[in-house]
Amino acid sequence: MGERAFWVGTYTGAAGGGAGIYRVVRGVDGVLRADGLAAEAVCPSYLAAHSTGNVLYAVREEDRGGVAAYGVAGARLKELGAREAGALPCHLSVTPDGERLVVADYGSGTVRAYPLGPDGGLAGGPDVAEGHGGGPRADRQEGPHAHMAVSAPDGTVLTTDLGADLVRSFRFEGGALRLAGETALPAGCGPRHLAVHPSGHVYVLAELAAAVLVLRPADGYAGLEVAAVSAATAGPAGGSAQGAAIKLGDGGRHVYTSMRGTDVVTAHRVLDGGAALEPVADVPSGGHWPRDLHVDGEWMHVANERSDAVATFRIGSDGVPVPEGPPLPLPSPVCVIPA
Repeated sequence: MGERAFWVGTYTGAAGGGAGIYRVVRGVDGVLRADGLAAEAVCPSYLAAHSTGNVLYAVREEDRGGVAAYGVAGARLKELGAREAGALPCHLSVTPDGERLVVADYGSGTVRAYPLGPDGGLAGGPDVAEGHGGGPRADRQEGPHAHMAVSAPDGTVLTTDLGADLVRSFRFEGGALRLAGETALPAGCGPRHLAVHPSGHVYVLAELAAAVLVLRPADGYAGLEVAAVSAATAGPAGGSAQGAAIKLGDGGRHVYTSMRGTDVVTAHRVLDGGAALEPVADVPSGGHWPRDLHVDGEWMHVANERSDAVATFRIGSDGVPVPEGPPLPLPSPVCVIPA
């Protein structure tokens, strides 16, 4: 495999030491090198790319939040437009048809769908779905906190609500975002991120319970049922542990999670055709406070926010990641996606 480039989202200002969106390059030897600041931006913590590869999107994770679209011009980015969002937007994704950008607003608990033009640019104001509810953790679940929004294979938009212990399912009707169903999860677990396995099962990483929940479709993706619950780490997670990201390995034989506090990445074996998971190994994340991770074939890159570094791992034949070279210094990294 030749060289490959990635975009890295960061925290800026009072939230961290970054200056915007950075570009890094992985060499043929697996070592990452910095390729400069691609665009100045305010707290572009999470990123998503249009299927054409010509447009990159970023949240502006502030109390008065926003989203921005950037045209890709080689190693640099040029802002194409921006829109307001809810409070503290923390995740975004593009629908498979490339027609909408869906954003999860953590602070306001809302989910927004922005129309996109044929060129991938922001083409209007969003359709907004309000959140509701809360949970038993008064310090984190005083109200709804949308944390992720991704599309299932049938086009259903699945969102996690950390504050209300729910996975919400939305479908588009006449261009509008409509609630199709809600799946209640164990009280106080705080669902954060999810991934859809090729088997159809949905894996949900809980931030507050250090657990991974396996959900199976019961009514398409509008209705889901809890099929299994497993530990998010192979060893003890500890009281300070907070789940961050969950990603599938190539081929779907393994799943990977990052855990802040204990600062590990955990490899999970997929069992029973996707219906269960088994944590098999905890690997130090290569830094402090691992946030997002990206799996790219035999390689994995982990954004360690509070140690200002992106660590690289080579995934062995047993599915366990092994550190490859020194971590790349980068200020307050949060999200890593292919360029």
